[in-house]
Amino acid sequence: MHQHTLYLLRHGEIATPGILAGKTDMALSENGLQQLWKSSQQLPEISYCISSPLQRCRIFAEGYSLKNNIHLQLDSQLKEMDFGDWDGKKYEDLWKIKPMGKQPSIGDFWQDPWKNNPPNGEAMIDFVQRVDAWWQQWLVTAPHGNTLVVAHGGVIKHLIARILKLPIPGTTHMSHIDIPYAGLVKVEVYTDEQGRAWPRIVW
Repeated sequence: MHQHTLYLLRHGEIATPGILAGKTDMALSENGLQQLWKSSQQLPEISYCISSPLQRCRIFAEGYSLKNNIHLQLDSQLKEMDFGDWDGKKYEDLWKIKPMGKQPSIGDFWQDPWKNNPPNGEAMIDFVQRVDAWWQQWLVTAPHGNTLVVAHGGVIKHLIARILKLPIPGTTHMSHIDIPYAGLVKVEVYTDEQGRAWPRIVW
């Protein structure tokens, strides 16, 4: 049986707080960058780094990889969900919007993201399939040693839901799991002689 360890690191605080930052390429605040470096002190020796190409993940991943002389891979499958017309707007403004016709409100989405798509945004099922595709690929091609993945809250929440075998579609993990800025999640994956993966989250 072989073991691989994956560390999922959410990006730090963004420069403009209170924003629904999905596809919007928001920069980190100075504090956000410091949060990431502080969290990285908990990491063992990392052999490989994978990051979302959005700058709130990429900037730190580039610095960390350079400092530790490891390979960095940017993967667009790890981007945050595209929230369409809501993307990049302040939460306080989004909660005030009254839906028109069949258009859902932000509250409708958080209550049941499977039935309420963001206007002109990415459907939850499409987001899930995108992240699942990355996960399945990583399980097959996981390099030796420890891997660091710098990604977004939505991506990490879905990976947690998938590893815990929560009902998908159906689960409301997007609103019921909280990953803080620079939050770190450890995942151990054991692969048996038949090539089956046995992942578990280590708290």
